[in-house]
Amino acid sequence: MAGQPGGQAAPSSSGLSWMFIFLFMMLILFNAGTRQLLGDAIGVVLNPLLAGDGSNPMWSIFIGLILIATATQTIRHLMTDWIKMARNQNYMKAFNKELSEARKSQNQQRLAKLMEMQPSVMSKQMETQSMTMKPTVFTMILFIAFITWIYAFVAIAAVNVVAVPWNPVVSLSTGGFFSTTLLIYILFSIPMYQIITNILKYISFSKKLRTLDVVDVPEVTL
Repeated sequence: MAGQPGGQAAPSSSGLSWMFIFLFMMLILFNAGTRQLLGDAIGVVLNPLLAGDGSNPMWSIFIGLILIATATQTIRHLMTDWIKMARNQNYMKAFNKELSEARKSQNQQRLAKLMEMQPSVMSKQMETQSMTMKPTVFTMILFIAFITWIYAFVAIAAVNVVAVPWNPVVSLSTGGFFSTTLLIYILFSIPMYQIITNILKYISFSKKLRTLDVVDVPEVTL
């Protein structure tokens, strides 16, 4: 019992650290001066690779998005134990189901046993949250670097007016932080990230299945 508070303080402190890092990175994005300065610095590397002559900004953004999505999702995939995460999630789901049924049926004996298991469930929940948050710092750094470059790039692109489904003429460089550029990035990135994540999972799980030993199942005679 004496060691219990110490065990709970660590995850809480860790969660506050992640929150602080996230807020700090968001402040970088929302500050126009810092965003422009960082975007110009990153442009030294990305402009020769992606910008071209600035006449096709959408292609530059799309190709850059493929590269950054591949990098961030690869980092997340390599730092995440998907099988362990799935086991923890199934364990918590089964526990919550049993707890709900025990409360509905007012089975006090079953409820007492489940409450004894609750610290173990909380431990698995915190472990799952930690696995989810661990790669976030690295992926956020890449995300912020790419976003700041996009804003700096469209500001100097030879063509920064594009046609989108909801408007035939839209300027990429107007609207501040919540501009059309950010909306286009979000619309492209959501399916792109999902596709790359599923591809990485398919490749990884296929390799694991191929390495499993073949189990001989004996014939059952009725």
